[in-house]
Amino acid sequence: MTSEPTGRPRIAVLLAYEQDASRWIERFERGEVLDRTPYGYDLAASRFELAWSQSHAEGARARRIRRSLAARLGFDVVHAWRNRRMLAAADVIWTHTEREHLAVAAMHRMRSRRRRAKVIAQTIWLWDAWPELSRSRRRFTAWLLRTNDIEAVHSRVNLAVARTVSGRPVVLVPFGSANPFEPTAADGDLVLAVGNDRHRDWATLADAARRLPHLSFRVATSAAAAARVAWPENVEVRPAAGRAELELLYSRASVVVLPLRPNAHASGATSLIEAIAAGRRIITTRAGGIEEYGGRDARYVEPGDPTALAEAIHAGVEQGFQPADPAGLIERGLTQQDYVARYCLITDWLLLGGRVPPDASEFQSLSARPLTG
Repeated sequence: MTSEPTGRPRIAVLLAYEQDASRWIERFERGEVLDRTPYGYDLAASRFELAWSQSHAEGARARRIRRSLAARLGFDVVHAWRNRRMLAAADVIWTHTEREHLAVAAMHRMRSRRRRAKVIAQTIWLWDAWPELSRSRRRFTAWLLRTNDIEAVHSRVNLAVARTVSGRPVVLVPFGSANPFEPTAADGDLVLAVGNDRHRDWATLADAARRLPHLSFRVATSAAAAARVAWPENVEVRPAAGRAELELLYSRASVVVLPLRPNAHASGATSLIEAIAAGRRIITTRAGGIEEYGGRDARYVEPGDPTALAEAIHAGVEQGFQPADPAGLIERGLTQQDYVARYCLITDWLLLGGRVPPDASEFQSLSARPLTG
């Protein structure tokens, strides 16, 4: 999926293998996903000429080699290499995780004498894993990171850790996601937990649910970690079949809960934004900088405390605190339009120079800034 040449700056959107934009649009039209393209980057098509990475066909042996190499390196260099012509033709490369931007950095190191595009290197999980990496792995990763023109993170916790590695600017870029749910009064007393991120604390949620046998819980996840937990009988664990079922679950939920383990990257931000859009009472673990996303629209508990979590869930079901106000998403700039507008601001800075735009790091609405040039 590539835009027609327009004379505008060329952006290569490098996403993970199997996140092809054209296939994603088909999934969106079938009601399987909430956004038209991954993370809504197509919203920038009025500003830039967009080209999207392609997931090239591969046999079983090639797939094993690619996955094995990616697991060993921590990034998918084979997928990036297959898209090298698109990357080489770009003015700026947009990436969504370190699995993509470290692969681009490795290619740039290998081809240092050639013209290269500027890179927005967004990092999600790397800084959570950083303390566990060997000294040699950290040196190698830092060497790659220093090829990037700018690194973006979603949390001030990530920001602090990322800045311990010198050699490139690092900025906070608040995330925003599609908000397809209309706020309605809850028509049930379901306790809902949604998400697949690796930092969900399913064990603590199971302990809390065990203390509330009179309540019904639905855990909408396909995470393998959730399947390994011993859940009590009042919890159903099953992924939502698509957008329609997820909307139905939110309409039935009295409380939405985000159980989190300590993390650096604001795990749960997407689910939190959905819950705010639906106008639900929200309980989340205080972890990873999630408080800047939830603001006053969530009640917070400390990590790993099933008693506090159970008490907060009970209070929410009994309407002991106010539901979220969907207007908070606009005020804090948590829409998908805001998120993509931040990428556009950073892109303008990379192409035109000056200073890094401070608006890109603020939890405030950018809706007044049109995504047109």
